[in-house]
Amino acid sequence: MRADSQDPHLSALANAVDLDDLRRQLDPLDFMAGWNKQEPSLWREPRTDFKPVAWRWEAAKAGLDAAGRLIDAEQAERRNLFMVNPIAGNHYATLRTLVAAYQMLLPGEKARTHRHSPNALRLVLDVADDCYTVVDGVRIDMQPGDVLLTPGMSWHGHGNEGSAPGYWIDFLDVPLVQLLEPMFLDLWEGLQPVADNTRESPYVFSMASMQAQLAQASADEHGRMRIRLDAPSIPTTALFMQTLTGGEATTRLRSTENQIFAVVSGAGDSQIGEQSLSWSRGDVFVAPGWHAVQHRPTKDALLFCVSDLPVHEKLGFHRSRVEG
Repeated sequence: MRADSQDPHLSALANAVDLDDLRRQLDPLDFMAGWNKQEPSLWREPRTDFKPVAWRWEAAKAGLDAAGRLIDAEQAERRNLFMVNPIAGNHYATLRTLVAAYQMLLPGEKARTHRHSPNALRLVLDVADDCYTVVDGVRIDMQPGDVLLTPGMSWHGHGNEGSAPGYWIDFLDVPLVQLLEPMFLDLWEGLQPVADNTRESPYVFSMASMQAQLAQASADEHGRMRIRLDAPSIPTTALFMQTLTGGEATTRLRSTENQIFAVVSGAGDSQIGEQSLSWSRGDVFVAPGWHAVQHRPTKDALLFCVSDLPVHEKLGFHRSRVEG
């Protein structure tokens, strides 16, 4: 029975004579018939456009040093070089949910205080004495190898009262927040005043403390000698420090999580999916989700990993498997 309606559009829709006519009637109403999808919305295994890529610390340092001559911290807000995954249409993200950047602060400079919804942390590469961050009014002096946390909506800024530039790697969950859209940003005029100065903080993981934990650690179920940093204030990311023995390849493991690796020390290469990436101290490389990962150090190495594993775990999406 053909429908009648006072609305001619509804009448035309209800009385479509064939599927092509129905599609034409649905298009202006912003409906899409499921049987006309141009590509599947579900697939058998995870897939991603993001690529395994490596970024060289040597090149980043040269770029930051040049930027130090050409732009000051006030003009740039932060003098940093984002590691942008080279996929079509991407201008920012390192992986789907994470972004990483190299940052530099010259002697005498201050990076003004701000706060934002995304969680942030940094791995310190090279700093002289008196390079520091201020988190919610607490000054934390930086040391090489430190992992420093800046939980979401914590006020934070940086200063360098030393005699040499300070360099570190930033990691943030900005792409995840952009996808979910609860983004907020507040700016402070200048650097937040310091109310305390300490390294005894849950936001600081020193190299000495992490090495002590690694010395007591046992291999996990996949033979990895690594520790997970206790960072409940950063709920979207898992932080791992892993030791690798030169000449010994790790188990080839596939996981749904997205992983950014930063080389604290040592050298080698990693097989990420079908891509082989070489690395040395200060380099950063990435493993997009469901790309099998195997590290092959040529000498003893220490890798820092930032992963969105907690998001997958909390949502019940996480899967992993060993590859032959």
